[in-house]
Amino acid sequence: MFRKNSTIILNILFLFGLSLSVVPAQSNQVIDQLLQQEKASFASALYMVQTAAGELSEELSPQTAAEGFDSREWNLPQISADAPITLGQYSQLLMHAFEIPGGLMYTVFPGPRYAARETHYRGFIRGSALPGRSLSGSEVLFILREVLEWKEESA
Repeated sequence: MFRKNSTIILNILFLFGLSLSVVPAQSNQVIDQLLQQEKASFASALYMVQTAAGELSEELSPQTAAEGFDSREWNLPQISADAPITLGQYSQLLMHAFEIPGGLMYTVFPGPRYAARETHYRGFIRGSALPGRSLSGSEVLFILREVLEWKEESA
């Protein structure tokens, strides 16, 4: 029981540290809203990826980010801003935004399925790599932290 409670406390501290280190000037309100989402919205996840990658101003809102998003350029279908993001969609965003090289299948068939498999293979994702499963707000931030650490190490 103590181990489970300490794990929860460590995760909360980790997420708080992530909110301070990923995008220092970013509104804490956006991060707080994301952490409260049981199923992270596409707009919130897209906002986090684009601001962390330096493609979006931190002063814009997640809704504005989703409205200006060209899904065809990122090889994704049009997605509603309020729709829950799937692991495959989020992996596809990460692969594109951070220029993560894919394996053979991702190179031949770039899409959410093989993006999820590639991000799982690289260790960014813990647990199930099913591309259709939804993500919680804390999972979105955890995966983003893993990608940012990888990007820093590979630079």
